[in-house]
Amino acid sequence: MKALHLLSPAIIFILADCSNPDRSKLAHIDASLPASFNFNKMNVKVVSSSINERKSTMSTLYGNAIAMQILKNKEANQNGEVLALVTWKQQEDTHWFGARIPGKLLDVEVIKTTPGKSAGNPDINYQRFEGSKLILNTDTTGRSERIRYILAQQPSVMP
Repeated sequence: MKALHLLSPAIIFILADCSNPDRSKLAHIDASLPASFNFNKMNVKVVSSSINERKSTMSTLYGNAIAMQILKNKEANQNGEVLALVTWKQQEDTHWFGARIPGKLLDVEVIKTTPGKSAGNPDINYQRFEGSKLILNTDTTGRSERIRYILAQQPSVMP
């Protein structure tokens, strides 16, 4: 009889979990990058993240191994760097009181360096993709400011 009393809470917990509605609703589809963007092919890892409270946005900076090395050691740009700054609108987390999570995807800014005309001075290619479908924005207004901002980011300290 004691065994039944001890197992009852466990059985109730298991049955309650089985009745849980569709878990796919926990995924934030609006925050996802479209598969057509081929983000995984960039072979990048998280460099740092930031929040802009004034604009209610949050961003994550990703970089390849070359970019990580350059940012850590504050070296000059080299050929082969890839940095991608992904920015989302913040939204309230319905599952955790007071938490803010990525909401609607706003844009992805990509910087790639290629061999320049002179040795040791690579060309910097900047592109900005906007909206949930990541459409290329060809407007060059503020381009150099954004490049400076992205290249000035410091990597987060990671174990």
